[in-house]
Amino acid sequence: MYEILSLISQYGLVIVFVGTFFEGEVFAIIGGFLAYRGSYPLEQIAILAFAGSFLGDLAVFLFARFWSGHRWVARWKRKPKFAKAIRLVDKYQAFFVIVNRYIYGLRMPGLIALGLSSISIPRFLVLNFIGAGIWAGLFTTIGYVFGYSIGTVFARLELMERGVGITLIVIAVALAAWFAWRQWGPVFMARMFERGEKDEEVDAAPIPVSSQPHGRRDGEP
Repeated sequence: MYEILSLISQYGLVIVFVGTFFEGEVFAIIGGFLAYRGSYPLEQIAILAFAGSFLGDLAVFLFARFWSGHRWVARWKRKPKFAKAIRLVDKYQAFFVIVNRYIYGLRMPGLIALGLSSISIPRFLVLNFIGAGIWAGLFTTIGYVFGYSIGTVFARLELMERGVGITLIVIAVALAAWFAWRQWGPVFMARMFERGEKDEEVDAAPIPVSSQPHGRRDGEP
């Protein structure tokens, strides 16, 4: 765990920017945690998270606006979430630009719906600037404030690593045995049953008796 944290700390600025450009709040929270650890100033992390979120949303918006016939846009338009995003854009156009990044699963279809809508580019830029600023400040602060709790979780995970590994091995062995029994158990039981029946037949067979009278020797009259 600490090796992962060290790697994140080394490339933290790039990770925060690229992560917020393509994804979302998880990387902003990680950035806040790095600021809590003293790797980078909180203001620097917040600015990078803002830039990543602002530019990422703007890129998708402009792509949908100027390349609306592209197959990537057409594929998103066929998805059920796009219809929901269109309804929200039509009803809450300006408000939706700000809150879209908070709605799980709607960031991409929402931005495409905005790009295809009648909202002007300057208006989108202003609203996107406001939304990205609020979003970056909120989630980097969350990562910073709860940094101690997050660090405690990583420490406990490291202590629990051996116990978790043993538990997983036991579960894997148990599952393998269960699947093996389901696959071969009936065949094994059937063979054991057949062998038991054959042994019983041998035990129940009559013992052959000699046809010669008792007390006589060979050659006697």
